[in-house]
Amino acid sequence: MKIGLEIHFQLKGNKLFCSCSTEGTESGSSFRRKLTPVMGEMGKVDNAVEYENIRNREFLYHVSTNSCLVEKDEEPPHPVNIEALNTAIAISEALNCKILDYASFMRKIVIDGSNTSGFQRTGIIGMDGYIETSKGPVRISTITLEEDACRKISEKHGRAEYSLDRLGIPLIEISTEPDIADPDHALETAKAIGHFVMSMNNFRREVDSIRQDVNFSMGFGRVEIKGVSKLSFIKDTLDYEIKRQKALNEISGKFSGRSPELGKFIDISDIFTNTGSSMIKKAIASGKSVMCARLPGCNHLMKYGNYRLGRELADVAKNIGIGGLMHSDEFPAYGLMDDELNKIYQSAGKMDNDAVIVVIADKPSFQILRPLLIERMDKIMKLDLAETRAATPSGETRYLRPLAGKERMYPETDIPLIQITEDHIENIKDMVPKSIDEIKSELVEKYKLSYVEAESLINTNMLSTFLSIVKDFNYPSTVSRILLQIIPEFEKKRDKKLTPDEKADILGVALSQGNSYSRNDTVISILGIAKRKHWDRSTLEMAISLYMLDNIPLSELETRQELIPLTEEEIRKVITELVSSADISEKNIIVLFRKKTVRAFDPKVVIKIFRELKPSN
Repeated sequence: MKIGLEIHFQLKGNKLFCSCSTEGTESGSSFRRKLTPVMGEMGKVDNAVEYENIRNREFLYHVSTNSCLVEKDEEPPHPVNIEALNTAIAISEALNCKILDYASFMRKIVIDGSNTSGFQRTGIIGMDGYIETSKGPVRISTITLEEDACRKISEKHGRAEYSLDRLGIPLIEISTEPDIADPDHALETAKAIGHFVMSMNNFRREVDSIRQDVNFSMGFGRVEIKGVSKLSFIKDTLDYEIKRQKALNEISGKFSGRSPELGKFIDISDIFTNTGSSMIKKAIASGKSVMCARLPGCNHLMKYGNYRLGRELADVAKNIGIGGLMHSDEFPAYGLMDDELNKIYQSAGKMDNDAVIVVIADKPSFQILRPLLIERMDKIMKLDLAETRAATPSGETRYLRPLAGKERMYPETDIPLIQITEDHIENIKDMVPKSIDEIKSELVEKYKLSYVEAESLINTNMLSTFLSIVKDFNYPSTVSRILLQIIPEFEKKRDKKLTPDEKADILGVALSQGNSYSRNDTVISILGIAKRKHWDRSTLEMAISLYMLDNIPLSELETRQELIPLTEEEIRKVITELVSSADISEKNIIVLFRKKTVRAFDPKVVIKIFRELKPSN
């Protein structure tokens, strides 16, 4: 088993080849485009590009407020974003890479609609590095700086829709050699690499800012699994792929590597003249045909136990715009009557050990589909499983396209070589992120946190937020408690995560902008109020509770009665009443005291006064 990773991290600020912001929304306008294949530098058209061309899709692009003529491919790229380049150099240094003397950007041909130009600009910055893990060093093959792709919105009826808001965002891609031993090791390695990028001030802290591609092989060819959206999904995705390939290995063994010959598609639309299946009835009414074909020897292999051969074929159909593919292992699920099933089997010439597939589509689609299905079956039976697959939100994978090769690359003629001198590298030494161990030690020594707190701030990607807040507001132990305990506790109670802007309001920093500051003069942050009003920790926590659980606006918190702390005289009065009317001790004084007031108080002061007033034995 061999595993490698390609981890992509977005940077914030400006886009890579223009001055547009990395943050934007749709503007309301759009345009359409079709993309065609071109040859790469070697004079050949890449297999993955040819496959996308067969799919023959149209693309609709939604223009965003952070896009310009560069994103539309109607203007040449501007000079490269130097801050993004410096970040890529700093990360390369942290991961022990050799920095190239020149950054040379290339065009990577992609006509799946993810880029309006039909190619993605990418340049190698560092090579031949490594990162230490519990199972030894994992080699870093390359660190590249590239422009991110469009954000896909939807796809149906041969048309895919994209937004330009993500296109051109600076993207750092860190690729490892296949040195990773197993799924758990893959997760560990991804976290270790992620630490360095997420330590950078210009790391874009949004939901989709990190994506992982996983390269995997268990002897049947390299599978590239694209778009694993969360670190925690890496292990699930690999576990699924191992199970899938083991099942395909068993299926191949049943046929001794020989591919069963897919029968010709036979039009069986007439069978469903009076069908009770609303899906089939609606399809025929729209002008589509229902066709079936026999797959010899594949009964109970299409969907039975661990076998999912039907899904392998259905993915091919979906990729060319056909809604899906039905097969005999699941026919009862589609509401087909017994007489309809018998006629389908009779038309296909089904024997006891055969499977039958049924496809609903327009007739020209079948001419494209059949050779693709034959090719797919042949590759599976030969255990030639090298391909690109997409990760699904459920932790599974689905066939996307053939594996791309070197033929998709050619030089970018609009961007000159960028020299990276020794002086350039020396000038950004302060940007190079520290190792996890160095940061832990610093957090413990400088901010007096425990090692558990230090590790949690790193593991939850809260480190830069913590440092930014402490810089402006001090109180490191209080800030750590808010980030690691208070906010997560209240999020759990209200069963909803805070948005970055909500956290920004609470903590007095605009996370989406990097350095901490008030977004305008009227923004009132809870931590800012606490500093001004000299709130103790319990008052501050009550304020957060009012905001998160009781939906009290930030603008009202400063005047809330319950957030005006009790004076010592008021505390003394309450304790005097408690002492005279209740069985009270230091163990229950705080609980009983809270029942007597809704206002904030300092528990230490309550204990101090109780000790003064408690009855002597």
